[in-house]
Amino acid sequence: MTDPYQEITCISRPQHVNEVDEQGYLNANPDVRKAGMKATDHFTRHGKKEGRVQLINEQLVEQKRQIKIEKLKFKTQPTKERLNTDPCYFLNPEIIDEFGIPELPAISSHPYSDSLVKIIRENPDKLFLDVGAGLRPVYYENVVNADIYKALTTDIICLGEDLPFEDNLFDYVVSFSVLEHTRRPWEVAKEMCRVLKKGGTLIVDYPFLQPVHGCPHHYFPATPQGNQTLFEEFCDIKSLTINWNQQPIYTLHWILREWASGLSEKEAKKFNKLRVKDFLKSEPKDQLNEFYSKNLSVEVQHIIAAGSTLIGIKK
Repeated sequence: MTDPYQEITCISRPQHVNEVDEQGYLNANPDVRKAGMKATDHFTRHGKKEGRVQLINEQLVEQKRQIKIEKLKFKTQPTKERLNTDPCYFLNPEIIDEFGIPELPAISSHPYSDSLVKIIRENPDKLFLDVGAGLRPVYYENVVNADIYKALTTDIICLGEDLPFEDNLFDYVVSFSVLEHTRRPWEVAKEMCRVLKKGGTLIVDYPFLQPVHGCPHHYFPATPQGNQTLFEEFCDIKSLTINWNQQPIYTLHWILREWASGLSEKEAKKFNKLRVKDFLKSEPKDQLNEFYSKNLSVEVQHIIAAGSTLIGIKK
C-alpha cells in the first residue's frame, strides 16, 4: 500500500524572539551563520524588521526528497556523491565560475498561486518540474524543485541551460520569474520543453518591465511576444495573459520606490511630493537637470535605467 500524498510546510516567520529556533533560523539564513551570530541576536537586531524566516520539518522533507529522487530518470550522472538526504548535484567548478554562482545567493521564498496549488493537488500522480524554484514554503511530493543552489526544498542542483533529466519525463514544467535571471533563456526554454512529455503543460511567468535585481544576476527580461517566441517552436500556445502580479502598477511602484532610494533623504521627501503631471508636463530631456535626475545615484541609475550603451574592442 502506497503512502498517502503529503504536503509539508517548510518555513515559519517568527514574530517574537521566543519563537526563534536556533538551528532552523541559521539554516534558512546562511549569511547569519557565516557571520557567526546567534539566531536570537540577529533576529532581535535585524531579522524581525527584515522579515526573516526559519526552516521547519527539515527531516521530513529530506525523507520525502529521497523517495522522490529515486523515481527520476537522469541523462547524466551527478557531479558529487550524494548522501541520502541531499539534493542531486550536477554543477562543477567551471560552471560555477562561468555563470557567477555565488556561495551565499539571495534565496526567494514565494508561494505558488492558488490556481497552481489546485492543479498540483488534483494531480498527485502527475510529475511537476519547477525550474528555479528557490525556497518554496510548502514541499509537494509530486513537484521536483530544481535550482542553482541548495535550499531545504531543492531536489536537484543544476543549470536550467542543461537540465539533467531524460527526455519526456514531466507532465508539467513550470517556471516563475526565473528566465530573466538566466544567461541564455532560449536554451533554458528548449531544455524545459525537452523534458516535458508530449501533451504536457508548460506554465511560464516571465517578467518584462522591472528594475534590475539579482538572484543572483539579472540578464534578459522579455516582452509577452518575446516570452511566446521562446516556446512556440515546441508548444502550442494556449494563452498569453497579464496576471494580477504583472499589472503596470507593480512596475510603476517598484521604479518609484527604487528612484527615491537613490536620492538623499531630503531630496527623497521632495520627490515623494511630486505628482504624475509633474513628470508629464515636459519632455524627459527637459527634466535631466531636475534634482531627481541629476542627483540620482549611479547605483540606482543602473537599476532603473531606460537602457545601456556598450563599446567593445574585439579580442
